Amino acid sequence: MKKRVKSTCYLLLSMVLVIIISCTPEQKNQVPSKTEDMSQGTYDKYAGLLRDAYKTNDKYGAAVQLANLDADPKLAFKLLDEAIEENTSLCEDIYESYWLYDHHNFGKNLVLLDTTLFKQSVTLCNTLRTDISYPQYAANKLQEAKDFEANKVIEDSTNFNIKLVRELEQIHKDDQEVRNRLTAKNVTPLMKEKISEEMQLIDSLNLIKIDNIFKIHGYPSRELVGKDSNFTPALVIHHSNSLATRYKYLPLLEKAVEDGVLFDGTLNMIKRRIDNMELNLK
Repeated sequence: MKKRVKSTCYLLLSMVLVIIISCTPEQKNQVPSKTEDMSQGTYDKYAGLLRDAYKTNDKYGAAVQLANLDADPKLAFKLLDEAIEENTSLCEDIYESYWLYDHHNFGKNLVLLDTTLFKQSVTLCNTLRTDISYPQYAANKLQEAKDFEANKVIEDSTNFNIKLVRELEQIHKDDQEVRNRLTAKNVTPLMKEKISEEMQLIDSLNLIKIDNIFKIHGYPSRELVGKDSNFTPALVIHHSNSLATRYKYLPLLEKAVEDGVLFDGTLNMIKRRIDNMELNLK
């Protein structure tokens, strides 16, 4: 009788364990559900890339797509750390991402998903890499920037339209200053909301200004305003949240590239954003 009771207990215990295991969410190759603020098109894109990463056992790629999908940080960084342990050459990408956040307040999705956990991944790289650490990487980047400035070719400004250059410099300053405040590490949700509203206003005003410039000068050439200011009108269009605005200026930008006035890489940057915006509408 005791043996039968004991066997029954083991059977019941096994059944309970099976039920518990079957109710436990599968962590391997997990694809998170779509968040409310994400469009179906964007979700399908990142979910598809995530599945592709799982198929090829690309743990780093999977971690990136999990961040894009705003997934559980613990799952994303578990995969990231496993990827680093298997291939320490990934640390250069890790260092670069953290450098952009640390020195330029620019956060990629993986950094922003959980900055504390990302710092731990940086520390893991510091431990595993014997040839370089993040402090050394950061020092090298700073030196590269100094060398670049020291060796920068001085443009011939003889024929520059100085008044136009000053106007474009102010437009660029206004564009970047508000974005730097928005992405600052100490910004609160309330501050972010107010700064975002201010940024929309500044972007609208800047768009009016460059539209007036286009009417007078067309797309300003590098010979007219210099390399840096030549990029500014395209940057303002790139920061517009309106697809209609992008469609409006696309022919002008394409003509500027055709005439050698604008770099094709700048145009491709704008076209990629158009593709992403169209995807978000699906």
